[in-house]
Amino acid sequence: MPLRSAPLPRMAGHLSFMRSQTKAISDVGSGDLAVMGIPFEDTSAPHAGQSLAPRALRETSVYFGWHANPQFSHPVDIDARQDISTDGLHERLCDIGDIAPGSEGAIHAALKAATRQISDNGACAIILGGSDRMSETVQSALSHCQTAQLGCRPVDARDFHIAPLPNEGGTTCTLDPAAHRAAFCEWRDASKPLFVRFDLSVFETSLSALCDQPRLGGCDLETVVQWLELLGQHDVSAIMLTGLNPNRPGMGVVKVGQRLMVTALLAFIYARLGFGTDHPGSQNSKENVLT
Repeated sequence: MPLRSAPLPRMAGHLSFMRSQTKAISDVGSGDLAVMGIPFEDTSAPHAGQSLAPRALRETSVYFGWHANPQFSHPVDIDARQDISTDGLHERLCDIGDIAPGSEGAIHAALKAATRQISDNGACAIILGGSDRMSETVQSALSHCQTAQLGCRPVDARDFHIAPLPNEGGTTCTLDPAAHRAAFCEWRDASKPLFVRFDLSVFETSLSALCDQPRLGGCDLETVVQWLELLGQHDVSAIMLTGLNPNRPGMGVVKVGQRLMVTALLAFIYARLGFGTDHPGSQNSKENVLT
């Protein structure tokens, strides 16, 4: 059989987030985005399957890995009808793998140490998977950090909540989107690290019923993209993707949840790296020409 000389199909080859280069955590530099997975179960969750989230998100992200494939080296924003200039994406986005298995205490200690090291290096951690307790571990690694939550149940009144799951206190925001974003900019203290928790429950149920905490209401994809674009323009130390359970039955439902999270995360990545900022709100369509 002859050796293959053409580019590999999207689903082939080493699996990393968006086909990014792999790095040791010690090689992560200032301005990088470092992806790491937490393939462990939340024993308090009603259904098992959260451990599959990092791999599922990486597999979905492969369809957006055009920057590493000569076949897709000229992405186009179909809304603005302009080329997307993403010079440096492949150099600044990297995958450092998963937290190693071990006892519960060892896993939390490793997560805290990795988050702190990435932050100290001036980079941003993109954490795939995790639970409520693991998000608390990330917070503890970022001294005096502010926390912005998309979805999830409100825990601390000092956090900034975007479409939170309803609770006894009724914390759903009644501000219009523009006023809500203005309130975030007023709340944000640039002298403190910023931690973002992006939970699947932020989406309205009509889009995805994949999370373990389904909800009535929530945001559509465009609204979530706008929020992640805004957050990406701030100096975020870590963003954690939670709530995805790929073990839910129904392949169509599973794929929708994964695609929602990765598609929305692209807006954060592009904004964090300074791509496409001349066309606010247009990033929700960049991936359409690439899939």
